[in-house]
Amino acid sequence: MLGWWNAFKLEEHLQRSVDAGLQLFKIALLYLIVRFLIARVGRTTVNRLESMERIAAQKPRIRTLGNLIRSIVEYTVLIIAVLMALRAIGIDITPLLATAGVAGLAVGFGAQRLVRDMISGFFLLAENQFAVGEVVTIGGITGVVEEVGMRTTHLRDEQGRMVVIANGDVNLVINHSRRGGVRLTVEVKVSSTADVQAVTKTMQSAASEAGVENPLVGVSAFDAASVTLRLTGDVPAQEREVRELQLKALLYQRLREADVPLT
Repeated sequence: MLGWWNAFKLEEHLQRSVDAGLQLFKIALLYLIVRFLIARVGRTTVNRLESMERIAAQKPRIRTLGNLIRSIVEYTVLIIAVLMALRAIGIDITPLLATAGVAGLAVGFGAQRLVRDMISGFFLLAENQFAVGEVVTIGGITGVVEEVGMRTTHLRDEQGRMVVIANGDVNLVINHSRRGGVRLTVEVKVSSTADVQAVTKTMQSAASEAGVENPLVGVSAFDAASVTLRLTGDVPAQEREVRELQLKALLYQRLREADVPLT
């Protein structure tokens, strides 16, 4: 009788093990399928958005946001799958959830700065306050945006230095690229015997040739021996240095061709 009972209990235990194994297999299979679909849909969506011409300049932002959202969803699905697996094999997950809650609070207090930076980074990307390649001023630092990540933003300043700013410290942002351009100023000093009107036309022509918008030329200073003419105009913020060099080279070339006496 005892042997029959033991055999019955063993058979019942084996049946439960088989059922639990099937449950684990189903959960694992479902997790892999969901993860594959998330990766496939996310990759397809990001590629389609990047291929659209009107948002081609926002590729880094789109890819960063896409990777972030995909990671959040994947980790959420993984946690749910693990909890379902533990429950399937008969483990009470209530104490585990309580422990995870306490541990999460402890980690949260110790990682407030990290969490703040990441939340700020998410909103910087979502709100599109600035993008890679644009010229911005953040906290008194002006430079070209080279990278916008979840934790930090990288600027390349006028001296070529890389400046890394925590996203949580990004408060006041001046985006010079969103106002249509930045002001470019170049001064040329010519002899007082030069025809100022002719020099002005030559400088305006060179400015237009260099792609400077709204060029304005006027006398900024003069004395008995020389006259200083100042040229101002608008150029794209991210092309300021290149346009300035091109403009100076063109001014020198055109003024020399016109036999304007420089001083």
